[in-house]
Amino acid sequence: MESGGVVGSRRREGKKYAVEDEALDKIAKEAEARLAQRRAARAEARELRLRELEKQQQQNPENNDDASDVSDGGSGGRSSSTRATSAAATACTNSVAGHHHTPGTVPPPPPLPQYTRHSSEESNPDDPASSKDLRELEEKFRGAMISNAQLDNEKTQLTYQVELLKDVRADITEQLTQLKKEHKKKCSEHEQLRKVYAKLQEESRKLRRVLEQRDELIQEYGLVVVGGVAEEDEEDDEADEDLVAREETEDGLVLPRPVPMKRVLLSQEAAEILEKGAAKGSLEWRLRRVVEHKRELEDELRRVNLELEEQVNNQRLNNCLDSNIQKEANKTVNEYKFRVQRAEAEVSSLQANVNRLEVLVTRYKTQVEELEKSEEELKVEKRKLQRELREAQGRLEELETTNSHLLRRFEKLKNARSNLLKDLSQDPV
Repeated sequence: MESGGVVGSRRREGKKYAVEDEALDKIAKEAEARLAQRRAARAEARELRLRELEKQQQQNPENNDDASDVSDGGSGGRSSSTRATSAAATACTNSVAGHHHTPGTVPPPPPLPQYTRHSSEESNPDDPASSKDLRELEEKFRGAMISNAQLDNEKTQLTYQVELLKDVRADITEQLTQLKKEHKKKCSEHEQLRKVYAKLQEESRKLRRVLEQRDELIQEYGLVVVGGVAEEDEEDDEADEDLVAREETEDGLVLPRPVPMKRVLLSQEAAEILEKGAAKGSLEWRLRRVVEHKRELEDELRRVNLELEEQVNNQRLNNCLDSNIQKEANKTVNEYKFRVQRAEAEVSSLQANVNRLEVLVTRYKTQVEELEKSEEELKVEKRKLQRELREAQGRLEELETTNSHLLRRFEKLKNARSNLLKDLSQDPV
């Protein structure tokens, strides 16, 4: 039974863990889908921003060429146009960086305005070196934007993982508190069962003391056990199997065991009377024999009375008989009277003994039945409590195993979270 309970608990634990794993996989898949959607949206926004930057850069050189054609010989005009282009480039970079920057991320240093200002002051718009520097700056700017976008994506992914781990931790903490409550409840139930078991043991000891006192009283008053041959006690295993077999029916009812006739306690006089009546047989058979003997004596008494009356009538008719015959008749009459009186006395004593024996038999039967019923009820209660105790212990073991498993998973999650936080703190943002 215990091995079956352990296997069932393991199966239930496996099902629980499988359901948890499926839920975690589903959450992870949904998170990955949301991350993919966010990445796609960010990539589209990045492409749009790059296209806008290219358009602005294409428009800026055209404006610079127009400004150089209009003002041929003034360095102030050239310097003003280059300053305008540098200001537009810085404004563009600042606007792009501000649009792309998310809260919590460190924006990259904007080196673009310095280079554009230096190139605008030291070079002409027609100088190929300035266009080369501008292309290099654009490439650097694009690389910085791409790296910033990648870092932003990584940061959002890590923050989502941290939030997911926080949710998992909260769920595990809630489950742990629930399991602690259940464990506390089971411990209280176990303590109550232990108290009930101790109480039943105390009642069993009291009943044993009562039985011992009964045996002592039987020995003290010199009572005699009368009845059939005492049945030997069966072995404990066979009695347990019989009790379990008849313990419960399909409807959950407890069937009473048929109570066999046991021995009966009687006094010495009653036992002697029964032994005289019938030396062998059961108590009921002996009582029947005593009643039959009483009836026989009553029949004999009636017959003797009839004979006596006939003799009296005959004597009245035969008054002429000799004195010797009359003496003999009187002698026989006296003998018959004495016999009748003795038979009546025996019948009355037997009747009183029979009545007393019947009362004793009924009383002892009721006592024996009550004791057997109480003993059976105590055995049934004891087995029920033992079965409930085993079930409570099995549940407690299941809860302890699940608690240890959840604690191990919680420790793993804590270690993973600490490692993740360390990696986040060590990686440059």
